[in-house]
Amino acid sequence: MIKKNHLGFLFLSLSLAGCASSSNRHPSSDDRETLANIIDEIHDSSKKQQGSPAGCKDKYDQLYNKLFNLAGDAAYLEFMDIKTMDEEIKSSFLARIDLKESLKSFSADSECLRSVTDVFKGLRYVEDYLIELRMEKSASGPSEYVDLKGEFPYLLVNPKYSSEFKSYEDLKSGDVILSRGNAFSSAAIARIGINDYQFSHLAFVYQETAASELMTTEAFIEIGSVTAPLIDHINSKNSRSVVYRYQDPQIAHEASKTMYDRVEASLQNKKGIEYDFDMDFKDNTKLYCAEIISSGFKNMLPDEDYFPMFKSKFSPGILPFLNTMGIEVTKESIGELEIFAPGDIQFDPRFELVAEWRNPRKMEEGRLKDFILTALFQRMEKENYNFDSSLKMDADAKALWLLRRTPVVRKFIQNKFPLNMTTSQLELFMAMDKVGEEIYKEVEKASLEFDRPMTPKEIYAVLDHFFKQDFELYKRYKKGQDVMKPTFHLLFHP
Repeated sequence: MIKKNHLGFLFLSLSLAGCASSSNRHPSSDDRETLANIIDEIHDSSKKQQGSPAGCKDKYDQLYNKLFNLAGDAAYLEFMDIKTMDEEIKSSFLARIDLKESLKSFSADSECLRSVTDVFKGLRYVEDYLIELRMEKSASGPSEYVDLKGEFPYLLVNPKYSSEFKSYEDLKSGDVILSRGNAFSSAAIARIGINDYQFSHLAFVYQETAASELMTTEAFIEIGSVTAPLIDHINSKNSRSVVYRYQDPQIAHEASKTMYDRVEASLQNKKGIEYDFDMDFKDNTKLYCAEIISSGFKNMLPDEDYFPMFKSKFSPGILPFLNTMGIEVTKESIGELEIFAPGDIQFDPRFELVAEWRNPRKMEEGRLKDFILTALFQRMEKENYNFDSSLKMDADAKALWLLRRTPVVRKFIQNKFPLNMTTSQLELFMAMDKVGEEIYKEVEKASLEFDRPMTPKEIYAVLDHFFKQDFELYKRYKKGQDVMKPTFHLLFHP
């Protein structure tokens, strides 16, 4: 349960979960700030940056540091009532809308962009915490949270669309849904780029006529590209979703129609479009979820650059992981390679944020998985860690690979393992899920010692201790010494 006096949890999460590189940042001042004051400064900076990006990076770094300076100030929320929390949630959401608007003046290589996205993600974590706290205090939440449906504060709607968007039933053809799943593979996709995000999937909404059923076009690792009723996406029970709408609704509709028609035709021909493990958005022979969006808009706007305006890059430290995952990149090319990570869509100024939804009951679990994956990627980058599947996983992967090609049984597993997934990729996802779950169990066990959610600093202390303890067991175990088997280092080690 979330307690009211743990602001340190909130703001430390900005530094540890907001972006992998933020551990190098330090507060610039000990002067006490309030969240309301910082939000006012963000509004003011957003207006100024629309005119000139000069000095932008320094300004947003300062704002980020002011948020950091609030870490541990438990008294800040001690007497906050529901009305005040509501005001803070609304203010933060509006600040993010202003911040997004300011990106219209940015170029793709702007030094300020990373700093702006850090503050943007930081504000979202502020809202996460306040929404969880507010729903606990009010004790009036629904028995079940339905994706993109409900009320304030877990459904936030851009004031511009307040009269026309009440729930997922008000989506329009051409809308884009950015979401986050619950699996460790979702957490990995969300945090795989240098700009790590809180999202892992994109869906393109399509509606043939105003009277037609709302549909989606999506791509999944397990089954490739599919079309399905929108309600199937809603029923997948994601932890968070955001709706974005392109500035020209007709172009957006036609872009969505071209992809819906293409995918539907491939399904009717029983061929299907395979999942693009290489994440190459410029070659749409195969498709991954974000590529469905970029390919659709490229069909309509062939003379423009591929969407989105700002794209992600990879850290060289995770090169072996990327290669095993199927991304064809080398030590020489990784610095220049751009990908369309699902979360990139939120910073394209041509798409307006229409509405944002969260499941308050899943926020804490999502944060833990974010922190765990950040810890895993940091060890890949700094300590040359990599996944190493077990002999059993190797045998299981090879067996599944063969069964997927055996006519008698393949129909039973075709929706779990695509034909174009290699045994190495199968082993990677098996190992990642196994390692993630084992570490998650350890953090959960440690959390029982607290009467509140652990702060990110406490979580990382548990992770560091667990890594060191398990690594010592691993080293002795590999030497043949009579010790207990390490928990996860046989599957993930330097």
